[in-house]
Amino acid sequence: MGLEALAGELQVPPGGRVLDYGSADGPYRRFFAPDTEFVTADLPGNAAATLELRPDGTVPAPDAGFDAVLSTQVLEHVTDPAVYLRECFRVLRPGGRMLLSTHGLMIYHPDPDDYWRWTCAGLQRAVRDAGFEVRRFEGIMGLGASGLQFVQDATYGWVPRRLQPAFALVMQTLAAVMDRFETAEAKRFNALVFALVAVKP
Repeated sequence: MGLEALAGELQVPPGGRVLDYGSADGPYRRFFAPDTEFVTADLPGNAAATLELRPDGTVPAPDAGFDAVLSTQVLEHVTDPAVYLRECFRVLRPGGRMLLSTHGLMIYHPDPDDYWRWTCAGLQRAVRDAGFEVRRFEGIMGLGASGLQFVQDATYGWVPRRLQPAFALVMQTLAAVMDRFETAEAKRFNALVFALVAVKP
């Protein structure tokens, strides 16, 4: 299941408030209804962000002020994942939900730094330790497809520049075909990306 489908499980009410925590340019605003108040929070220097994160990475927002938190490919970049997850919990109202995606298997990619990788059990434990109940857990891009992605990443620079787009197209097509042979259950154990929906009791 993709992120857009999982976003539907956040159950944001009409006129609800969503925090995109580590938002970059807020590419997932389109997942939510036009009347949703979509608040973006990011590092200092991001002019597209509504809120500027404090030096410790926390959000200058009151407790229980949001119906949902969106966190996409952020957790691997934060210095203290426990602090980040507790902050997600703090800003949610009771019954509010979080959609979080982060890397299981992935090459190093600093933005500005890259600290963590997760196993299926480790990520769910970290989220539960912050107080959440995990309602759904998915793997995106299974083990075989991830292997092809790594081959592409390792060899892309060797390919003549004019052939790189065609090479990437072939590799991504092969990865997509390979991924069709992976079961959803297998992807929950090993995947390039893990995504989950969790609720604040």
